[in-house]
Amino acid sequence: MYGPKHTGIGRYVQNLVENLVATDKDNKYVLFVNKDFEGQFLNHKPKIILVDISHYSLKEQFAFPQIIKEEKLDLVHFPHFNVPMFYSGKYVVTIHDLIKHLSKGPSTTTRNKAIYWLKCLGYKIVFKQAIKRAEKIITPSIFVKEQVVKCYRINPAKVEVTYEGVDNRFVGYTKSFEELEAFKPYCLYVGSVYPHKNIEKLIEAIKIVKRKLVIVCARNVFSERLDNFITRHKAGDLVKLTGFVSDEKLAALYREAEAFIFPTLSEGFGLPGLEAMSLSCPVVCSDISVLKEVYKNAAVYFNPLDPNEIAEKIKFVINDKKIQERLKNQGLKLVEGYSWEKLAKETLKVYKEAA
Repeated sequence: MYGPKHTGIGRYVQNLVENLVATDKDNKYVLFVNKDFEGQFLNHKPKIILVDISHYSLKEQFAFPQIIKEEKLDLVHFPHFNVPMFYSGKYVVTIHDLIKHLSKGPSTTTRNKAIYWLKCLGYKIVFKQAIKRAEKIITPSIFVKEQVVKCYRINPAKVEVTYEGVDNRFVGYTKSFEELEAFKPYCLYVGSVYPHKNIEKLIEAIKIVKRKLVIVCARNVFSERLDNFITRHKAGDLVKLTGFVSDEKLAALYREAEAFIFPTLSEGFGLPGLEAMSLSCPVVCSDISVLKEVYKNAAVYFNPLDPNEIAEKIKFVINDKKIQERLKNQGLKLVEGYSWEKLAKETLKVYKEAA
């Protein structure tokens, strides 16, 4: 899941790996990648092994363990819950969230109902085993740690929190996103459009505000459903879906947006909001616990279930220059405390404790 095409988890994996191999001179690393891998390393390159196996597949469960075993590794870090049940070596696992525990049912899938419930059962079994057999568990927030401890009744000492960082690859990009010049002014959303992201309520709010909205989504799952919603609500003139964009264009979108709007109902961390803050884009977001933990006083919060309140808070920010400047300054100060290098050092400490 390396790279931005795999959204937040992809950025996590990429930045963790880059910082580990750049700073850790004592250990050797093996990186298992799939065919869309585009990583580049200047020094201390890891050994790279191409694995032609789909995520969440039966082949991942049965064939991948043997590929890992051939490398005779002391410790494996699985950066997501999909740990092969037949892998018997020591490992650390990152649990980014428990969203699929909460956001479930036929409305949360595009698959046949029977296939969905079968995969749901498989998810629960794999997830439980991943947590039970891990030497250590990493979570991106205290909120997720508390969820994992409570749900699986495990010792809190087994779970370590490593906050994510802000991607410095955005720094230095100064070009404008010329294709959207005529679409200004606009608000921005970056992320997937899964049901728990609550994009439909955001679109309802945007219609109230009568402001334009740019949606950047790297994945097309649920995009057809969203297109239909936009058509039904006659919001086509207000909403622009870009699909996947390069880091350079994403930086321009953040920098030129009036505000970044994050209406999510559930998150493990909330990386896009920090990316927005790092590029002086005011953040207006859901008043859920995890975002308050991460964003603190550098955002304006709303009830994500109320389109009228979302609209009210958007107007509050985009119509008040003083509020915008306060949010920009507080955001820039906040992001200084989030570092991928720090995350890598904390993760390496977890490896040493687990090995």
